[in-house]
Amino acid sequence: MPSCAATTSEFAFTTVPNCSEESDAKVRATVGQLISRILPKKITNERRRDFRYPYPHLIYLTPVDASGEPLNELSTVVVGKNITERGIDFFHREPLPYRRVILTLEAEDGARASVVTDLLWTRFTRQGWYDNGGRFLQILTQNGPS
Repeated sequence: MPSCAATTSEFAFTTVPNCSEESDAKVRATVGQLISRILPKKITNERRRDFRYPYPHLIYLTPVDASGEPLNELSTVVVGKNITERGIDFFHREPLPYRRVILTLEAEDGARASVVTDLLWTRFTRQGWYDNGGRFLQILTQNGPS
């Protein structure tokens, strides 16, 4: 099976900053802009707190260890499912042993954002994939692979 891992030279994450209360507003604004570039209009009313948009795009995932250091050499690609201004869910072929990751999201026009994400849940699908979901915590100034 071919590897989806990106080469470590593509990533330049150095540290993951501590999250703060003002980071929530920046996360929502940055991810909201990215969503509007992908899907400029809401499709239907949503019963949840935040509207979910389909996000069928490839996403770079960089694990973050318990001390907050990015594990650039373990970066890989996952498949997006849905996105909101506060979080995301995506598919991955293997279980992820990390609670925190950096997800680098990209719009078709090349705009991108790298977001520290707290993974909150995982489900195993009947098709043999893992469905993972998490909450966005912090926007990074470094935006993953170039």
